[in-house]
Amino acid sequence: MNISLPPVSLADLPPAYNQLGHELVKATAFLLIPTELLYFSIYFHIKGFQKVYQTLTFLSLGAFWLSPRVAPISCGPAQCLQNFAIAIGSMKLLDIFARRHSTRAYTGGGRKPADWLLSLMILTELRYESFTPNHIRVPRNQENFNEPLQLAIHVGVFTILQSLPQNIPTILAFEVQLSIYILWTSMQLLLRYKSSPALFGPLYLADSLSGFWSETWHNAFASPCTSLAYQPLRYGLPKYGVPIWMARSLGIFGAFGLMAIFHAYALAPILSKPEITRICQFFLLNGIATVAEAACGGRRNIG
Repeated sequence: MNISLPPVSLADLPPAYNQLGHELVKATAFLLIPTELLYFSIYFHIKGFQKVYQTLTFLSLGAFWLSPRVAPISCGPAQCLQNFAIAIGSMKLLDIFARRHSTRAYTGGGRKPADWLLSLMILTELRYESFTPNHIRVPRNQENFNEPLQLAIHVGVFTILQSLPQNIPTILAFEVQLSIYILWTSMQLLLRYKSSPALFGPLYLADSLSGFWSETWHNAFASPCTSLAYQPLRYGLPKYGVPIWMARSLGIFGAFGLMAIFHAYALAPILSKPEITRICQFFLLNGIATVAEAACGGRRNIG
């Protein structure tokens, strides 16, 4: 018995799907412009042409933020992807600009790649795995970390939680954490270098808030959080008479605030204002709790 279905013509698709397809193609094509500008800004920075680098950085940042106006997307989830790309690209630009006076040294082993390849690596590595300084913190108990095994364990835990009642907030919160872990780790296993350390630690081994955020949870955005929020407050405020302990605490709080802004902006197309407010409260309260934990003698993982 032949149960094959006839092919679906693009003309037979609902108009909304056709519109979404056109919008995604246009938005993706436009985002290539600031991405290319970002790449060439890194390239000229490596070459030592600082004025060209600064000009391209400004143009790339402007092009990223113009993209929703030039290529708007009507579908909420697709617009979230666009917002994530804009936010990540902007943080990458500003992070590199904030560190423009401290050149990253290649430590990937073997012969140093050509400048065009180095530029591509800096563009695509969120954690700068092949360079120093980077912001990857691997505890001793994770130096021989088996990511595939841990992924299987977390998938198993997620499957068990799916069999439980889904109207319990605590279960839903753990499922959100596990789903992020599973998606990001799966991508990490596909795209990582052989020498890349684990993206996450085992969630079930977290024993403190500071340990959770600095060692267990992913550190993909540790570099911009450090250069754009923590370091300016930690090292800038003492120049104006602020005690070091207070400047350090405000730096940690500022890093959580940056992540609150990042997630609120990226998820705004699919969330209501009260939901966005709760996201901001989540990060800010975690920042306060992490600082309070350190003040009460907890672990200090951020210097």
